[in-house]
Amino acid sequence: MKSGFPELKGEPGWSEVWPFPFWEARRSFTGPAGMEEVGMRYFKTAEGALVAKIWFGPSAEGAPGRAHGGALLTVLDEAMGAAAWVAGIPVLTARLETAFRRGVPLAVELLAETKLLQTGGRTLRIEGSITDRAGTLYAQANGVFARLTAGQVKTIFSRVTPA
Repeated sequence: MKSGFPELKGEPGWSEVWPFPFWEARRSFTGPAGMEEVGMRYFKTAEGALVAKIWFGPSAEGAPGRAHGGALLTVLDEAMGAAAWVAGIPVLTARLETAFRRGVPLAVELLAETKLLQTGGRTLRIEGSITDRAGTLYAQANGVFARLTAGQVKTIFSRVTPA
């Protein structure tokens, strides 16, 4: 495992974004680069897609030298939900199906990529994947996310601090 924590910088043409309108979301299992668990920073590409640079630290270890599947699932869930929030659609996860394709090494910079497939109606379908720079697929997920009304957002997040 490499030592040190990466900065998780964006690529040329990318701009950093924070997808959630509330401060407490920063205190989940993921956080800024430099954490020992999971570092994660969100960016919009020049084409407008939401991607996250991610890094699994030593506290995210499952099998020796590999990230725990629950950590991967957490990253995919958060990134897929973030794609909807960035698009102006507040959601909560209703169902998430994940396929783990290969073990994810610790201390390697990876990408979480998302795609909104269906946004009409009360639910959204979103897909996500975790890859490396070479395009190697480590995990992928498909999810159904429940669209929140303005009243639900107010009720659920009434005790949190705006970002």
